[in-house]
Parts: sequence; C-alpha cells; structure tokens
Amino acid sequence: METELNLSDSELVVMRVIWSLGKASAEQISQELDETYHWAASTIKTFLARLVKKELLITEKEGHKYIYSPTRSESDAITLMTTEFLRKICARKHKQVLLKILEDSSFTEADKVEVGIAILKKETVAEVACDCLDNMQYCSCED
Repeated sequence: METELNLSDSELVVMRVIWSLGKASAEQISQELDETYHWAASTIKTFLARLVKKELLITEKEGHKYIYSPTRSESDAITLMTTEFLRKICARKHKQVLLKILEDSSFTEADKVEVGIAILKKETVAEVACDCLDNMQYCSCED
C-alpha cells in the first residue's frame, strides 16, 4: 500500500505554489504567499522541511539557495488524497460524500456530461456493505 500524504492545510498551500511554478526557492514561495499569509521565512522553511521529509519535494542546490521540486504531480496527489479520504469513510457513506461534492462544485456543461458518463459506466453492486471494521476498527453505522 502506498504511503499517506497527510498534508496539513498549510503544507498544501505551499505545495500548490510549487506545483504552479514547477519548482521554487523558499524566497519565491514567500513572495507568492506574503500578501495572503504573511508567514515568516522560517515558517515556510519549516513547511518545506516537512514536505521533503514526507518525500513530496526534492531539493537541488543552486548557489546559496535550495530549489524545491515536487516528486509527484498535483493530479496524482489529489487522487491519493481522495482515495485516502474515502478509505477513512464507511463505504455506505460514499454516496453522501459524492452528492455533497456535486452540490458544492461548479460545472460546465461539458463537465456535467463527463460526470454523467462516468456514473453510467460505474459498475453497480446489489448492496454496499459496511467496511468500517476493515478500514478503521470502529463502526458507527446504522443499519
């Protein structure tokens, strides 16, 4: 099984900057985030160190600076985070989560068509079984 990302909201903000830029120094990240977050340089460097430790970033030294590059794409990270999230929720509640995501999301007409096709292609089952005890060792499902 692949390792979990376990990203904090702040780490995700830093990763989104790096994904947007392709690679970046701590100073570049600080400049990008300064207007919104006002984080000290040491705070950003702490987040970067955590992300390197989690193997989401690699570093390369350029002169006196370290340049940070992602080890996985944003799309791959979103897929992994989604899979992790769904694994932590009882299978019986996946429909509820999906409906809430649909309700809270904005879609173009083409997006709606694509989502509709994906739902039609999805294999159905006779019954969705509770998997809480398999995944989390505790169950709060109601029959």
